[in-house]
Amino acid sequence: MPEEAARARTTYAEVTDEDAVAGIIATYRDEPGNLLPVMLDINRHFNWLPRPALEHISDELKVPLTEILRVASFYNAFSLTPRGKNIINVCLGTGCFVKGSPRLLERLERKLGIRHGETTEDMAFTLEVVRCIGCCALAPAIRVGEATYGRVNPDQVSKIIDSYIETASL
Repeated sequence: MPEEAARARTTYAEVTDEDAVAGIIATYRDEPGNLLPVMLDINRHFNWLPRPALEHISDELKVPLTEILRVASFYNAFSLTPRGKNIINVCLGTGCFVKGSPRLLERLERKLGIRHGETTEDMAFTLEVVRCIGCCALAPAIRVGEATYGRVNPDQVSKIIDSYIETASL
């Protein structure tokens, strides 16, 4: 039966992707409440939740795909569309907003050539708007991946992004 389910799944983009997902599922298989940890690790691995991975979870954990999609669409930590290597979060919470984060967003959109909610063609950056990144005292703030930048002014945006472009080309 597992072979039939695997054949019925949508094809993974890379041959190794199925092995990666199988390993993640195996890590949490016997733990109660394993759906969220599995989904988080898969999201971390791919930077989004590919359909074949969701189908794989459904097959292996015997959770209906509709339930997995409900969870995936409820939490903003998950993405159902491909995202760039570097996720840029621009805080538009009250503190950041009044201190100028809309200007940061505008500068980022110009620098990257995309609007918020979009990903650059080279899959290097995804630009997202969030309501809070938890550092109101450093407003206005942005986060690139795990790095948080506080008291950012629009003139610093280009330098911040360029540092990620330079790192990628090394």
